[in-house]
Amino acid sequence: MKDTTDTATEAAADATKAAADATSSASPSTSASSSTSADDCEAATDDVSGVDNKVAVADDPWYLSASSLTLKSADYQGIVTVKTADGKTKKVLKYVISGGTDIGDLHQTVKDKTIGKTYHVQAASGSTSTIRGGTTTMYTESISGNLFGLIPITFDVDNPPPLNIPLIYFTNVKVVQAAQFGGTLHVPGMHLYTTDGTG
Repeated sequence: MKDTTDTATEAAADATKAAADATSSASPSTSASSSTSADDCEAATDDVSGVDNKVAVADDPWYLSASSLTLKSADYQGIVTVKTADGKTKKVLKYVISGGTDIGDLHQTVKDKTIGKTYHVQAASGSTSTIRGGTTTMYTESISGNLFGLIPITFDVDNPPPLNIPLIYFTNVKVVQAAQFGGTLHVPGMHLYTTDGTG
């Protein structure tokens, strides 16, 4: 893992200047739906007795699979503790995104273990879903894929990002998300459906 992380660090450092240029060109767009304001999220803290979120996150995470994921003007704020609706706490990675998010071929799932169903939100094939309209706070359990389209890597609380860079780009990405607040998500050709099982 160290070799992979070192390679990622070098690639990230090389990309920092280009990333800064790229993020400045992001433009806002209209939206179909909105989520809780990022203003409800406190600053990151290393105090294990405190929690970072004012609004409780769901007991179980949701999942994102995508052909690509671009986080613009991203600020990785470290490992924080969040509180779930059932009163438990868990550690997650905190990202604050102020320049918008692009998601290629979005496929989001939520697993309902109580009835053995999985709920799907899927964008049209070949489309790019967007999050715009303000700052987005992501509480991420894990994110894996090809960093900068090249380096297979997984970031989680045991293997956090080695650098804080303004542009994060993954291909073939999978995200386990504890919660996401702020911004407005637009999903082209959105298709909603349910399947049996949670595997």
